[in-house]
Amino acid sequence: MRIPNLSFIYDRKHQSSKTTQGMVELRISMGKDRKYISTGIKLYPKEWSNGSVVCRKDWKELNDRLQVFKKKCSDVILQMMEDGELNLKAIPEQLKDSLIKSGTFIDYAREKFKLKVRTISEGTQQHYRIMFEFLEEWKGLIQFTDINEKNIMKMDEELERRGLKECSRWNYHKLVKTFILQAIQDGLIKKNPYANLKIKRGNESGLTRYLTPEEFHRFEQCFIPIQRLERIRDVFVFQTYTMMAYTDLANFDYKNCFVLDGQIVYKAYRQKTKQEFVIPIVSPAMEILKKYDYKLPIISNVTYNEYLKAAVLYANIDKQVTTHWARHTGATMLLNEWKVPMHIVQHILGHASIRETERTYAKVLDRSIVESMVNYQKSMEF
Repeated sequence: MRIPNLSFIYDRKHQSSKTTQGMVELRISMGKDRKYISTGIKLYPKEWSNGSVVCRKDWKELNDRLQVFKKKCSDVILQMMEDGELNLKAIPEQLKDSLIKSGTFIDYAREKFKLKVRTISEGTQQHYRIMFEFLEEWKGLIQFTDINEKNIMKMDEELERRGLKECSRWNYHKLVKTFILQAIQDGLIKKNPYANLKIKRGNESGLTRYLTPEEFHRFEQCFIPIQRLERIRDVFVFQTYTMMAYTDLANFDYKNCFVLDGQIVYKAYRQKTKQEFVIPIVSPAMEILKKYDYKLPIISNVTYNEYLKAAVLYANIDKQVTTHWARHTGATMLLNEWKVPMHIVQHILGHASIRETERTYAKVLDRSIVESMVNYQKSMEF
Protein backbone atom coordinates (compact mmCIF):
# COMPACT_ATOMS: atom_id res chain seq x y z
CA MET A 1 0.00 0.00 0.00
CA ARG A 2 1.40 3.38 -1.02
CA ILE A 3 2.22 5.86 1.77
CA PRO A 4 0.47 9.27 1.41
CA ASN A 5 2.58 12.40 1.03
CA LEU A 6 2.34 15.03 3.81
CA SER A 7 3.13 18.72 3.27
CA PHE A 8 2.18 22.06 4.75
CA ILE A 9 0.11 24.50 2.70
CA TYR A 10 -0.35 28.17 3.58
CA ASP A 11 -3.46 30.19 2.79
CA ARG A 12 -5.01 27.67 0.41
CA LYS A 13 -8.14 29.83 0.01
CA HIS A 14 -6.11 33.01 -0.69
CA GLN A 15 -7.67 35.02 2.14
CA SER A 16 -4.55 36.52 3.73
CA SER A 17 -3.31 40.08 3.37
CA LYS A 18 -1.12 42.55 5.27
CA THR A 19 -3.90 42.84 7.87
CA THR A 20 -5.50 39.38 7.64
CA GLN A 21 -3.89 36.10 8.65
CA GLY A 22 -4.06 32.95 6.59
CA MET A 23 -4.34 29.37 7.86
CA VAL A 24 -1.52 26.80 7.73
CA GLU A 25 -2.93 23.39 6.79
CA LEU A 26 -1.45 19.92 6.49
CA ARG A 27 -2.14 18.47 3.04
CA ILE A 28 -2.39 14.69 2.73
CA SER A 29 -1.95 13.55 -0.88
CA MET A 30 -2.43 10.05 -2.25
CA GLY A 31 -2.59 9.92 -6.02
CA LYS A 32 -5.29 12.37 -7.08
CA ASP A 33 -6.92 12.41 -3.67
CA ARG A 34 -6.33 15.33 -1.31
CA LYS A 35 -7.26 15.97 2.31
CA TYR A 36 -6.56 19.20 4.20
CA ILE A 37 -6.35 19.44 8.00
CA SER A 38 -6.10 22.72 9.89
CA THR A 39 -3.05 23.03 12.16
CA GLY A 40 -4.65 25.84 14.14
CA ILE A 41 -1.79 28.20 13.22
CA LYS A 42 -2.60 31.45 11.42
CA LEU A 43 0.06 33.75 9.97
CA TYR A 44 0.49 36.91 7.94
CA PRO A 45 1.99 36.42 4.44
CA LYS A 46 5.43 37.70 5.45
CA GLU A 47 5.56 35.10 8.25
CA TRP A 48 5.57 32.07 5.91
CA SER A 49 8.30 31.06 3.48
CA ASN A 50 9.30 27.76 1.85
CA GLY A 51 7.09 25.64 4.08
CA SER A 52 8.23 27.20 7.38
CA VAL A 53 7.31 29.97 9.79
CA VAL A 54 9.66 32.97 9.58
CA CYS A 55 9.95 36.58 10.81
CA ARG A 56 8.36 35.93 14.21
CA LYS A 57 9.82 35.80 17.71
CA ASP A 58 8.19 32.40 18.21
CA TRP A 59 9.14 31.00 14.77
CA LYS A 60 11.11 28.09 16.24
CA GLU A 61 8.32 27.10 18.61
CA LEU A 62 5.70 27.21 15.83
CA ASN A 63 7.86 25.18 13.46
CA ASP A 64 8.37 22.60 16.22
CA ARG A 65 4.61 22.46 16.71
CA LEU A 66 4.08 21.89 13.00
CA GLN A 67 6.56 19.02 12.97
CA VAL A 68 4.88 17.41 15.99
CA PHE A 69 1.52 17.79 14.26
CA LYS A 70 2.91 16.21 11.09
CA LYS A 71 4.50 13.34 13.08
CA LYS A 72 1.22 12.56 14.85
CA CYS A 73 -0.63 12.54 11.54
CA SER A 74 2.03 10.23 10.09
CA ASP A 75 1.64 7.88 13.06
CA VAL A 76 -2.13 7.77 12.53
CA ILE A 77 -1.66 6.94 8.84
CA LEU A 78 0.85 4.17 9.57
CA GLN A 79 -1.50 2.65 12.14
CA MET A 80 -4.38 2.74 9.65
CA MET A 81 -2.16 1.05 7.06
CA GLU A 82 -1.22 -1.67 9.54
CA ASP A 83 -4.92 -2.21 10.19
CA GLY A 84 -5.53 -2.33 6.42
CA GLU A 85 -8.09 0.52 6.61
CA LEU A 86 -6.40 3.60 5.13
CA ASN A 87 -9.09 6.18 4.46
CA LEU A 88 -8.15 9.84 3.91
CA LYS A 89 -11.55 11.05 5.07
CA ALA A 90 -11.16 9.21 8.39
CA ILE A 91 -7.72 10.66 9.15
CA PRO A 92 -8.91 13.98 10.77
CA GLU A 93 -11.13 12.19 13.27
CA GLN A 94 -8.44 9.71 14.28
CA LEU A 95 -5.85 12.48 14.46
CA LYS A 96 -8.17 14.42 16.78
CA ASP A 97 -8.47 11.37 19.05
CA SER A 98 -4.69 11.01 19.03
CA LEU A 99 -4.16 14.65 20.00
CA ILE A 100 -6.70 14.43 22.83
CA LYS A 101 -5.06 11.31 24.23
CA SER A 102 -1.56 12.82 24.06
CA GLY A 103 -2.32 16.23 25.56
CA THR A 104 -4.55 18.05 28.02
CA PHE A 105 -6.89 20.98 27.65
CA ILE A 106 -4.54 23.00 29.87
CA ASP A 107 -1.58 22.21 27.60
CA TYR A 108 -3.62 23.14 24.55
CA ALA A 109 -4.81 26.41 26.11
CA ARG A 110 -1.27 27.37 27.12
CA GLU A 111 -0.04 26.78 23.58
CA LYS A 112 -2.81 28.97 22.21
CA PHE A 113 -1.99 31.63 24.80
CA LYS A 114 1.62 31.74 23.59
CA LEU A 115 0.30 32.74 20.17
CA LYS A 116 -1.70 35.58 21.74
CA VAL A 117 1.13 37.07 23.79
CA ARG A 118 2.54 39.31 21.09
CA THR A 119 -0.85 40.89 20.37
CA ILE A 120 -2.20 41.62 23.89
CA SER A 121 -1.15 43.98 26.68
CA GLU A 122 0.86 42.87 29.70
CA GLY A 123 -2.18 43.49 31.89
CA THR A 124 -4.32 41.13 29.82
CA GLN A 125 -1.50 38.58 29.78
CA GLN A 126 -1.53 38.68 33.57
CA HIS A 127 -5.27 37.94 33.61
CA TYR A 128 -4.61 34.82 31.52
CA ARG A 129 -1.77 33.74 33.82
CA ILE A 130 -3.99 34.12 36.88
CA MET A 131 -6.66 32.03 35.16
CA PHE A 132 -4.14 29.28 34.34
CA GLU A 133 -2.86 29.33 37.91
CA PHE A 134 -6.39 28.84 39.20
CA LEU A 135 -7.19 26.00 36.77
CA GLU A 136 -4.00 24.10 37.56
CA GLU A 137 -4.53 24.49 41.30
CA TRP A 138 -8.24 23.57 41.18
CA LYS A 139 -7.76 20.69 38.65
CA GLY A 140 -11.40 20.67 37.54
CA LEU A 141 -10.82 21.46 33.85
CA ILE A 142 -7.59 19.67 33.01
CA GLN A 143 -8.55 17.10 30.36
CA PHE A 144 -10.59 17.71 27.21
CA THR A 145 -13.15 15.29 28.63
CA ASP A 146 -13.59 17.65 31.62
CA ILE A 147 -15.10 20.32 29.38
CA ASN A 148 -18.83 20.02 30.06
CA GLU A 149 -21.66 22.06 31.59
CA LYS A 150 -21.41 20.32 34.96
CA ASN A 151 -17.74 21.18 35.42
CA ILE A 152 -18.18 24.74 34.19
CA MET A 153 -20.76 25.28 36.92
CA LYS A 154 -18.43 23.62 39.44
CA MET A 155 -15.77 26.13 38.39
CA ASP A 156 -18.19 28.98 39.03
CA GLU A 157 -19.02 27.56 42.46
CA GLU A 158 -15.33 27.22 43.32
CA LEU A 159 -14.64 30.81 42.29
CA GLU A 160 -17.57 31.98 44.41
CA ARG A 161 -16.28 29.93 47.35
CA ARG A 162 -12.99 31.79 47.03
CA GLY A 163 -14.82 35.09 47.40
CA LEU A 164 -14.97 36.28 43.80
CA LYS A 165 -17.98 38.39 42.88
CA GLU A 166 -20.06 37.88 39.72
CA CYS A 167 -18.08 40.35 37.63
CA SER A 168 -14.76 38.69 38.53
CA ARG A 169 -16.10 35.18 37.97
CA TRP A 170 -17.47 36.26 34.59
CA ASN A 171 -13.96 37.31 33.54
CA TYR A 172 -12.61 33.84 34.33
CA HIS A 173 -15.39 32.28 32.25
CA LYS A 174 -14.67 34.66 29.38
CA LEU A 175 -11.03 33.57 29.21
CA VAL A 176 -11.78 29.84 29.54
CA LYS A 177 -14.49 30.10 26.88
CA THR A 178 -11.96 31.61 24.45
CA PHE A 179 -9.89 28.41 24.47
CA ILE A 180 -12.93 26.14 24.41
CA LEU A 181 -14.17 27.81 21.22
CA GLN A 182 -10.73 27.46 19.66
CA ALA A 183 -10.63 23.77 20.60
CA ILE A 184 -14.04 23.30 18.97
CA GLN A 185 -12.74 24.98 15.82
CA ASP A 186 -9.73 22.63 15.85
CA GLY A 187 -12.00 19.62 16.27
CA LEU A 188 -10.79 18.73 19.77
CA ILE A 189 -14.10 19.41 21.53
CA LYS A 190 -17.51 18.66 20.04
CA LYS A 191 -19.87 20.75 22.18
CA ASN A 192 -19.68 24.25 23.66
CA PRO A 193 -20.67 23.87 27.35
CA TYR A 194 -21.50 27.58 27.54
CA ALA A 195 -24.16 27.30 24.82
CA ASN A 196 -26.96 26.60 27.30
CA LEU A 197 -25.47 28.32 30.35
CA LYS A 198 -26.10 31.88 31.46
CA ILE A 199 -23.20 33.23 33.47
CA LYS A 200 -24.13 36.52 35.10
CA ARG A 201 -21.71 39.30 34.28
CA GLY A 202 -22.49 41.39 37.35
CA ASN A 203 -22.62 45.16 37.43
CA GLU A 204 -20.79 46.08 40.62
CA SER A 205 -18.96 49.35 40.15
CA GLY A 206 -15.25 49.30 40.94
CA LEU A 207 -15.51 52.51 42.95
CA THR A 208 -17.97 50.91 45.38
CA ARG A 209 -15.32 48.44 46.49
CA TYR A 210 -13.05 50.09 49.02
CA LEU A 211 -12.23 50.25 52.70
CA THR A 212 -13.38 53.34 54.54
CA PRO A 213 -10.53 55.48 55.91
CA GLU A 214 -11.34 54.19 59.42
CA GLU A 215 -11.26 50.56 58.24
CA PHE A 216 -8.04 51.07 56.31
CA HIS A 217 -6.18 52.69 59.22
CA ARG A 218 -7.44 49.96 61.54
CA PHE A 219 -6.10 47.32 59.16
CA GLU A 220 -2.86 49.26 58.70
CA GLN A 221 -2.18 49.32 62.44
CA CYS A 222 -3.59 45.99 63.69
CA PHE A 223 -1.34 43.23 65.03
CA ILE A 224 -1.17 40.12 62.82
CA PRO A 225 0.64 37.17 64.42
CA ILE A 226 1.02 35.15 61.20
CA GLN A 227 4.02 36.34 59.18
CA ARG A 228 2.69 35.56 55.71
CA LEU A 229 -0.54 37.47 56.47
CA GLU A 230 1.43 40.38 57.92
CA ARG A 231 3.38 40.58 54.67
CA ILE A 232 0.15 40.59 52.69
CA ARG A 233 -1.22 43.41 54.86
CA ASP A 234 1.95 45.43 54.30
CA VAL A 235 1.77 44.93 50.53
CA PHE A 236 -1.89 46.03 50.54
CA VAL A 237 -1.04 49.14 52.59
CA PHE A 238 1.77 50.00 50.18
CA GLN A 239 -0.57 49.42 47.24
CA THR A 240 -3.19 51.68 48.82
CA TYR A 241 -0.77 54.58 49.33
CA THR A 242 0.55 54.22 45.76
CA MET A 243 -2.75 53.16 44.12
CA MET A 244 -1.00 50.82 41.72
CA ALA A 245 -2.81 47.99 39.94
CA TYR A 246 -1.55 44.52 40.81
CA THR A 247 0.37 44.14 37.52
CA ASP A 248 2.20 47.43 38.14
CA LEU A 249 2.79 46.49 41.78
CA ALA A 250 4.27 43.13 40.73
CA ASN A 251 6.73 44.99 38.48
CA PHE A 252 7.67 47.62 41.08
CA ASP A 253 11.39 48.36 41.06
CA TYR A 254 12.83 50.87 43.52
CA LYS A 255 15.55 51.69 40.97
CA ASN A 256 12.88 53.71 39.13
CA CYS A 257 12.49 56.08 42.10
CA PHE A 258 14.06 59.55 42.13
CA VAL A 259 13.77 62.82 44.05
CA LEU A 260 11.59 65.64 42.74
CA ASP A 261 11.19 68.81 44.83
CA GLY A 262 12.41 66.95 47.89
CA GLN A 263 9.88 64.12 47.45
CA ILE A 264 10.76 60.56 46.44
CA VAL A 265 8.66 59.61 43.43
CA TYR A 266 8.28 56.47 41.36
CA LYS A 267 8.02 56.63 37.58
CA ALA A 268 7.08 53.69 35.36
CA TYR A 269 4.76 52.59 32.55
CA ARG A 270 1.41 50.96 33.21
CA GLN A 271 1.44 47.33 32.14
CA LYS A 272 -2.11 47.56 30.81
CA THR A 273 -1.97 50.79 28.78
CA LYS A 274 1.80 51.41 28.48
CA GLN A 275 1.06 54.96 29.68
CA GLU A 276 3.71 56.60 31.84
CA PHE A 277 2.73 57.40 35.41
CA VAL A 278 4.37 59.12 38.39
CA ILE A 279 3.47 58.36 42.02
CA PRO A 280 5.10 59.91 45.11
CA ILE A 281 6.23 57.37 47.70
CA VAL A 282 4.78 58.92 50.86
CA SER A 283 6.15 58.15 54.35
CA PRO A 284 3.97 55.09 55.24
CA ALA A 285 4.78 53.49 51.89
CA MET A 286 8.48 54.23 52.32
CA GLU A 287 8.47 52.60 55.77
CA ILE A 288 7.15 49.41 54.20
CA LEU A 289 9.85 49.48 51.53
CA LYS A 290 12.52 49.89 54.22
CA LYS A 291 11.01 47.00 56.19
CA TYR A 292 11.50 44.66 53.21
CA ASP A 293 14.84 46.09 52.09
CA TYR A 294 13.15 47.93 49.19
CA LYS A 295 11.88 44.70 47.59
CA LEU A 296 8.18 44.01 48.11
CA PRO A 297 7.18 40.44 49.06
CA ILE A 298 5.00 39.95 45.98
CA ILE A 299 3.11 36.69 45.43
CA SER A 300 0.61 35.60 42.78
CA ASN A 301 -2.61 37.61 42.55
CA VAL A 302 -4.75 34.55 43.32
CA THR A 303 -2.85 33.75 46.52
CA TYR A 304 -2.68 37.45 47.44
CA ASN A 305 -6.48 37.67 47.27
CA GLU A 306 -6.94 34.53 49.35
CA TYR A 307 -4.53 35.62 52.09
CA LEU A 308 -5.95 39.15 52.07
CA LYS A 309 -9.41 37.91 53.01
CA ALA A 310 -7.87 36.18 56.03
CA ALA A 311 -5.67 39.13 56.99
CA VAL A 312 -8.49 41.72 57.17
CA LEU A 313 -10.24 39.59 59.79
CA TYR A 314 -7.57 40.67 62.29
CA ALA A 315 -8.91 44.21 61.89
CA ASN A 316 -12.52 43.01 62.37
CA ILE A 317 -13.33 43.73 58.72
CA ASP A 318 -15.92 41.35 57.31
CA LYS A 319 -15.62 42.20 53.62
CA GLN A 320 -14.49 40.22 50.58
CA VAL A 321 -11.47 42.46 50.03
CA THR A 322 -9.34 41.95 46.91
CA THR A 323 -6.12 43.52 45.69
CA HIS A 324 -8.00 45.94 43.48
CA TRP A 325 -9.67 47.49 46.54
CA ALA A 326 -6.32 49.10 47.40
CA ARG A 327 -6.49 51.47 44.43
CA HIS A 328 -10.01 52.59 45.22
CA THR A 329 -9.31 52.84 48.95
CA GLY A 330 -6.37 55.15 48.23
CA ALA A 331 -8.41 57.22 45.79
CA THR A 332 -11.28 57.55 48.27
CA MET A 333 -8.93 58.87 50.95
CA LEU A 334 -7.39 61.38 48.53
CA LEU A 335 -10.78 62.68 47.47
CA ASN A 336 -12.57 62.69 50.83
CA GLU A 337 -9.85 63.25 53.43
CA TRP A 338 -7.24 65.31 51.63
CA LYS A 339 -9.37 66.94 48.91
CA VAL A 340 -6.97 66.15 46.08
CA PRO A 341 -8.65 67.30 42.83
CA MET A 342 -10.61 64.63 40.98
CA HIS A 343 -8.70 65.08 37.74
CA ILE A 344 -5.38 64.37 39.47
CA VAL A 345 -6.78 61.28 41.17
CA GLN A 346 -8.12 60.02 37.85
CA HIS A 347 -4.74 60.68 36.29
CA ILE A 348 -3.00 58.64 38.99
CA LEU A 349 -5.48 55.77 38.69
CA GLY A 350 -5.55 55.81 34.89
CA HIS A 351 -9.24 54.93 34.70
CA ALA A 352 -9.89 56.75 31.41
CA SER A 353 -8.98 55.45 27.96
CA ILE A 354 -5.68 56.57 26.46
CA ARG A 355 -7.50 58.90 24.06
CA GLU A 356 -9.60 60.44 26.79
CA THR A 357 -6.57 60.75 29.07
CA GLU A 358 -4.60 62.58 26.41
CA ARG A 359 -7.52 64.91 25.68
CA THR A 360 -8.59 65.64 29.25
CA TYR A 361 -5.40 65.34 31.29
CA ALA A 362 -2.66 66.41 28.89
CA LYS A 363 -1.87 69.48 31.02
CA VAL A 364 -1.44 67.50 34.23
CA LEU A 365 2.34 67.41 34.73
CA ASP A 366 4.38 65.22 37.02
CA ARG A 367 5.03 68.21 39.27
CA SER A 368 1.27 68.82 39.73
CA ILE A 369 0.79 65.30 41.04
CA VAL A 370 3.78 65.58 43.34
CA GLU A 371 2.64 68.91 44.81
CA SER A 372 -0.82 67.53 45.57
CA MET A 373 0.58 64.38 47.13
CA VAL A 374 3.15 66.36 49.18
CA ASN A 375 0.24 68.32 50.68
CA TYR A 376 -1.46 64.99 51.35
CA GLN A 377 1.62 63.76 53.23
CA LYS A 378 1.90 66.97 55.24
CA SER A 379 -1.71 66.56 56.33
CA MET A 380 -0.80 63.17 57.83
CA GLU A 381 2.13 64.63 59.77
CA PHE A 382 0.02 67.06 61.81
